Amino acid sequence: MATQTEPTKRSRIWTLVALAFGYFIDQGEGQALSVLFPTIRALWGLNYTALGIIGTIRNILQSISAPFWGFAADRLSRKQVIIFGTGIWGIWTLACGLTQNFGQLLVIRAISGIGLGCLMPATFSLMSDTFPPNRRGRALGILEAIGVLGIVIGTLGLGMLATPTLWRWGFFVLGGFSIVSGVLVALLVKEPVRGSAEPELQGKITEEEAN
Repeated sequence: MATQTEPTKRSRIWTLVALAFGYFIDQGEGQALSVLFPTIRALWGLNYTALGIIGTIRNILQSISAPFWGFAADRLSRKQVIIFGTGIWGIWTLACGLTQNFGQLLVIRAISGIGLGCLMPATFSLMSDTFPPNRRGRALGILEAIGVLGIVIGTLGLGMLATPTLWRWGFFVLGGFSIVSGVLVALLVKEPVRGSAEPELQGKITEEEAN
């Protein structure tokens, strides 16, 4: 069996770009409801308990689903897991902008949270097999920095849309960008063989042996 070639510098950069963009959108999406809370509360006459339930349901479902997504990432194509969980599943974030009442938003928000649990298990697994040990920390640092930037820009951008006429566009934009992130992963990320970035295994491990 032929061994898997080591990822090139260019492929590593494009992989980092695609995964970091997905993390950027994920972190920005996490700010959506907190920024839009005052507008939604005023429009629908919600109390703070209802707002708290909507705000936490995403995190609850994301935390519950993350181990299952991690299980899938260990056994399936990590690239395909991310494309499905963030790109295709981003439709549910977009759908939040179509909701008309508390019950609809709660259900759609819960469904969107299930998909968001896929990102980090598959992303960290891909990063560990794309970057060698002496570059891995720097790559993950860049990924985290871009994620924090997503929080900042997401908060500021959504704040500009927090009006009775524009709030829905916050979800439309985030859902659209989530779909775009799936497209970028499909186009730019090359699935590495598991363990191929470890110096001890370079030139020795095949795709069949790794799976």
